[in-house]
Amino acid sequence: MTFTLLVLYNIMRVPLFALFKIAGFFNAKIRKSFKGRQNLFTRLDKELQRIPPGAPRLWVHISSMGELEQGIPLIDELLARFSEAWIVISLFSPSVYEHIKLSHERTIYTYLPFDSLCNAGKFIHKLKPRLHVIIRHDIWPNYQWLLQRKKIPSILVDASFSDKRLKLIKRWRSLYTHVYATFAAICVISQSNKERLASVYPRTKRIIICGDTRYDRVYSRATDTARIDFLRQKEFFIREKCLVAGSTWPADEKVILPGILKAMQQHKEFSLIIAPHEISGEHLDFIDESFANVDISVTKLSEWENFAASGSRVLLIDSIGLLANLYALGAIAYVGGGFGVGVHSVLEPAAHGAVVCYGPNYKNSPEAQEMATQKIAASIANQVEFQRLLLQLFDDPESTRHRGEETKNYVLRNVGASRRAVNVLEKFVTHSYT
Repeated sequence: MTFTLLVLYNIMRVPLFALFKIAGFFNAKIRKSFKGRQNLFTRLDKELQRIPPGAPRLWVHISSMGELEQGIPLIDELLARFSEAWIVISLFSPSVYEHIKLSHERTIYTYLPFDSLCNAGKFIHKLKPRLHVIIRHDIWPNYQWLLQRKKIPSILVDASFSDKRLKLIKRWRSLYTHVYATFAAICVISQSNKERLASVYPRTKRIIICGDTRYDRVYSRATDTARIDFLRQKEFFIREKCLVAGSTWPADEKVILPGILKAMQQHKEFSLIIAPHEISGEHLDFIDESFANVDISVTKLSEWENFAASGSRVLLIDSIGLLANLYALGAIAYVGGGFGVGVHSVLEPAAHGAVVCYGPNYKNSPEAQEMATQKIAASIANQVEFQRLLLQLFDDPESTRHRGEETKNYVLRNVGASRRAVNVLEKFVTHSYT
């Protein structure tokens, strides 16, 4: 990274930082971000004292919750591969800092100080990392420049470039070219992303296709269903005759509920688990009333003990954190968001081998696009299409099982990115990389 660009970046950043701080008076998340960084270095010093003298320190940076899901399997692989290493995890967003739950003894997590030359220099000096890893994005020029100057290798993992990001990169090509040049290697999720990156990172031999670590995370969570054992033990849900609707919005429910109601009237053994994206009282009441109108009993998860006694066929999830596991209970899954903000995670139900369907707005999800192209998932456009698909799946259980196997195999084919990425990182930890 050239000295001129670095100076210009810092000159421009000072007023932006001041504006960001002022914005904290009006935005709770920004206020949390500043408050969480108070006494950051004092707290960090205390945490670093836990690390035995001489133990290797590996630094992993994660921006927010989405990147945390990608980072966890990579961190697990690093801890397993390097039995003496400690992982220092820096986080940018308060949303991830407040919810991170990593109990491994050899992990330390901290906010990342805001990107000034002074902060970056002080942070790196205290950490003394052998290696620096960024999950996906959240690249800060001052940190990158100082790491390169100190000859500490920095690796970008899970790199991907949307059309929107590619346009931004091309517009500021000079800056991005110099910033990306500070990376010793870049692990991309696909061949197409390797080709996109080549425009700003010409060392193509150091662009390695490793895949997406989200598949590892999703599959790991899919195989750990202990949290829903209390639901499975009662055997109220026959998997081949159960639909799980996850992260649904009112726009989704207007499309899918009529078909679900008709299917429940035609198939008395049909059960439904619905986990709305928002669990406000008003939203839950709307779903409850939709079934009450046709005399179908609904039980909330918080009242689970009443499920059997009430003769319910619908379980309404009024808490968060279980959806990834709940998909194990249904052979069919509807993933919400496709009639509004963009479809949510299709990998979670796919990892359980459920037949996956979603609304037409799925361009935000590369996995949903790929699954639709390969015809192992279905995009539905309206009530009629969803009702037809649902009844077809219930009337042909053998086809449903086969489609579910194809969906699970799609996930299994993509598992292993964390291992491949750590194979790359290992070369920098143990010896030089040429």
